Amino acid sequence: MPNMYTNRIRLSGMSREPRAGRLARFALTCVLAGMWLPASAQPEFNLEFLKGNIQKESLSALSTPGAVLPGSYLFTVYVNGQEVGREHIDIRQSFGQATIPCLHREQLIAWDIVLPDDPQVGTSTDQCVDVPALVPESTVSYNGNQQRLDLSIPQRYLVLRPRGYVQPALRDQGINAAFLNYSLTGTHNHQNGYGNSDYYFASLMSGLNLGAWRLRQNAVVHKDNDREVHWRSQSISLERDLQPIRSRLKLGDTYSGNSVFDSVQFRGVQLASDDSMLPFSQQGYAPVVRGVAATNARVEIRQDNVLIYAINVAPGPFEIRDIVPNRMSGDLDVSVIEADGSVQRYSQAFSGVESMLRPGMWRYELSAGQLRNGNTDYRPRFALATVAHGLASNTTPYGGILVAEHYAAAGLGVVQSLGRFGSLALDVTTARTELANGETQRGNSYRFLYSKSLNDLGTEFRLVGHRYSTSGYYDFNDAAAERDRWRNGHYETTYRDPETRFDGTPDWSSALDRRVTSNRYYNKRSRLEVILNQRVTDKLSMYANFYKQNFWGSDDSERNIQIGLNGRVKSVSYGLFFRDTRSQYGYSDRMIGLTLSIPLGKSSSSGMSSSSSFTHSRESGNTLQTGVYGTALDDGRLGYGVNVGHSEGAGATGTANLDYLGSKGAVSAGVTASERYSQFGWGVRGGVVAHGGGITLSQPLQRTSVLVHAPDGEGVGVENQPGVRLDANGYAVVSGLSPYRFNRVALRTDDLGAGIEASKVAARVVPTEGALTLVEFDARRGASVMIRSRREDGSMVPIGATAYNTQGQVRGVAGPNGKIFVSGVKPGEQLLVKWGQDAGQQCTLDTKEIPVGDLEPAKAGYARVALNCHSLS
Repeated sequence: MPNMYTNRIRLSGMSREPRAGRLARFALTCVLAGMWLPASAQPEFNLEFLKGNIQKESLSALSTPGAVLPGSYLFTVYVNGQEVGREHIDIRQSFGQATIPCLHREQLIAWDIVLPDDPQVGTSTDQCVDVPALVPESTVSYNGNQQRLDLSIPQRYLVLRPRGYVQPALRDQGINAAFLNYSLTGTHNHQNGYGNSDYYFASLMSGLNLGAWRLRQNAVVHKDNDREVHWRSQSISLERDLQPIRSRLKLGDTYSGNSVFDSVQFRGVQLASDDSMLPFSQQGYAPVVRGVAATNARVEIRQDNVLIYAINVAPGPFEIRDIVPNRMSGDLDVSVIEADGSVQRYSQAFSGVESMLRPGMWRYELSAGQLRNGNTDYRPRFALATVAHGLASNTTPYGGILVAEHYAAAGLGVVQSLGRFGSLALDVTTARTELANGETQRGNSYRFLYSKSLNDLGTEFRLVGHRYSTSGYYDFNDAAAERDRWRNGHYETTYRDPETRFDGTPDWSSALDRRVTSNRYYNKRSRLEVILNQRVTDKLSMYANFYKQNFWGSDDSERNIQIGLNGRVKSVSYGLFFRDTRSQYGYSDRMIGLTLSIPLGKSSSSGMSSSSSFTHSRESGNTLQTGVYGTALDDGRLGYGVNVGHSEGAGATGTANLDYLGSKGAVSAGVTASERYSQFGWGVRGGVVAHGGGITLSQPLQRTSVLVHAPDGEGVGVENQPGVRLDANGYAVVSGLSPYRFNRVALRTDDLGAGIEASKVAARVVPTEGALTLVEFDARRGASVMIRSRREDGSMVPIGATAYNTQGQVRGVAGPNGKIFVSGVKPGEQLLVKWGQDAGQQCTLDTKEIPVGDLEPAKAGYARVALNCHSLS
């Protein structure tokens, strides 16, 4: 039977072979390489040249670099270079030839490989599928050292998947664990004429992961001069994903979406679609690009003259549905480059809005519970349902219904792409509200949004009429606030008075709240929002934002106008802005400001910069600040800043801050001094994770994390994670991963000294939302030893025999004269040497028989010892 597979050495990948292991395999390979004899069919080598006992079956199995003995091994599987799974693969002997992987039909189908509809092909669980024989131009190869299986399959024999697609089998729900995220801060203030005061605050987020379930609780604790400790639980929730329906189930405190109705905080139950489970190329909206190729052509798509997509297409019509634009507005320039070099060029209009969906996509939400907006006392029960669907005509209809105590509303809308004229969204919501004074109000609200990008001018324009509402319309938040503020015949509203002047004291922000009363509730009338962004040059951009909110029954309105520009001259960045604000209760202010940022040092990457700002406010006068900021230490984990300034309220001030990010958490400290007060502040933040391997302290935890474990890797850093190093138990936590996508986690190879061996130093994981995924690295501290072994009967261990440690990991391979080069050897460790499955084909090497001093490396970089290999019987 001809060998249907090839074994190839992989020079790059996700892992690396131990240095000592590479030496051992290299030495054995050199011995074997010199013995190849020419043959007409397949090369063979002359075993007569080898000295010592020869195990022909083991030697033939290992005759190819990266090969392993027959057995079941865990491999990471790649199809055309893309990871598709991690599975145990049977490695079998192919009639005296090199060992080959045995792949089954169901495995290949799960990897999106299209096989002939032949019921006799691979139907038995023990039957191996001959992939190269069934799929033309395909190959299968493996590398046991890297635990990697590669399949090269022509594109026409693969199921078409969008870019960024991840096999569901790769999604990792993580390990069971409990954790606490904490942030502790304290300040000591001294105010001239007022004495001293202290304030302490703690934010605590605790959690428990059990399988796919995530339990979360958020709480705050604070203490001030009254010596009372105040505790408040902010939220508690239990949730999990439902991957077959691309959804999340949440129980407890959460928020509703804002696709149809304004978002509200509530306690209850929610079932909603989760777009994060989609491939990145299917999230959000992008148009379908269509065209016709005359030959085998390459299609390139650019936005803002930046290449964002490229693909090879066959002659004939084509459709591209998995484009990922740089931004939601900006026409797409399409180039079809034919085989003869001719090029078709055309433009695809694209101006999207956030609620648009790609054709065929659904978005929905079902929520029910009790409203819990802030500290309001009125908490009505409610239920809502919303749905949106992307149609092939670049249209997204959407709608919803909300029913609550004393309130009901329904909404319907549509988003439509207008091609080169932009995109338009229109919707109408009708509501019925029973007011606290006994009246029943009915009204409608009309909302529109228009978006347009002008590529040639570098302009992005967005106009939002959000909303115009009739006098009888109340949204759900307004309806709840109306009842909450009712006080036996009048309405009472509490607000923070912005006109309270800064008096130079740190407790200025605790100024008394203001309270207003009225004989009616001022519900929203109209809201207008305009956003304009203009790119002038590659180094200069401008923006203008306008927002205004009017209310029924009141001449007062909210208003915010911002105009500014941002630019760069060589390495200096600058910004200039103007802001005009007005609150509902009559406060208004105008401000103009200038900012400058200048990198210090020989290059912009030196880690130090100077930043200055000047602002003039009609209410608070002039404020000037300038400072120097930077980072230090090898991975920038120490941050520092010194700042001086002057304001009309506080006079001259000076501040200095330090922030250190360590493996077990972060600490910060800062001092501030002015003519009127001085302040010292400190902070400690981090995480505590309890898992099956013990308790690990970490930097502040984010929603999705990885627990890295390398048993003997104490002190080794994690790549691209400042300050993160493995603790004494070999654990470290890395946070901030992207759920349902590939994330690379790697050890810092610079930290692997001569006494540490690692079979792999990098891995890719696909965690689910909120998971704590365990990533194991085989990092071992120990000696590198050349063992000259003999069996108890005086015979030598056969060439090709493999040495395993107690974890079943390969540590070395026997060469001529019973010599086995092994790495990572610890005093007292036992090694199992195998050249077959029978007990008579196995023996053990006990390193306790080696004097500790003999494990010291010689000039060659490794120790030389002689050991007896004891039989198992």
